[in-house]
Amino acid sequence: RDGAGDGASRASARAYVFDLDGTLYAIANGYEAACRRRVYEFMATRCAGVDDVAEARVVWEKWFKRYNQTLRALRHGAGYEFDAAEYWRFTRGDAREHLAPSADVRAFVESLPGGRENKYVFTNCNETQALEALEALGLRDCFADRVFGAGGMGECCKPEREAFEKFFAFCGVDVADASECVFFEDSLKNLRAAKEIFGMTTVLVAGETFYEETRDAKTDVADAAPSYVDLVPSYVDLVVHGGELTERAVSRALRDVPSAARCRVALGLDA
Repeated sequence: RDGAGDGASRASARAYVFDLDGTLYAIANGYEAACRRRVYEFMATRCAGVDDVAEARVVWEKWFKRYNQTLRALRHGAGYEFDAAEYWRFTRGDAREHLAPSADVRAFVESLPGGRENKYVFTNCNETQALEALEALGLRDCFADRVFGAGGMGECCKPEREAFEKFFAFCGVDVADASECVFFEDSLKNLRAAKEIFGMTTVLVAGETFYEETRDAKTDVADAAPSYVDLVPSYVDLVVHGGELTERAVSRALRDVPSAARCRVALGLDA
């Protein structure tokens, strides 16, 4: 395997932290798009004053960028009232309709040193639905109950400082030691908080979310891998292109960046 080796014999980070959507699976598989459609359907049928899906989309776009999570955007921004548990069940649907196990992603997670006890999922999704997605991906046993999401965050979410602080408390890592953790994430705004506030080693899984966030550059997404390199900010330590978090993709990324030595150490590889 590309540079992996026996995790038990290598130095490890305090924690390897994974976002869920767009990180442990590629958004291009259609699951997130399906969830987004269900959000609009939920709004059109549960939110007073929203007449149809088209209007729901306009309302969603207005508030999501400010609140970074749809539940908070609709409740605190738009002012709608509804049952949160029903919202999560409806909008996330059945993950098995779109998600399936990936031996390559599992191999990468298992290649990281420290066994399973230092692997965590940190997501703005509700924990129950996150666990269902991990089950569909064949990854639930890699993380067990080490999943922190909307339920634990309460009235905050990534990329807010409070959300990270609650996560570190959840996994028993002192905030002063956050720089010893590695964060895999597909959103630049979340990686920026991880690096600039907490000093984490940051790995961008560059897929559809990255291209959306950098859309103002008007670069052709079809040529994304070579064209977007100059748009990656300094708070990102490593860029894994293609929305694919596998050993091969990570090894390829490590060969392409000046900070490869630091990243190799953080990932438990030889510097």
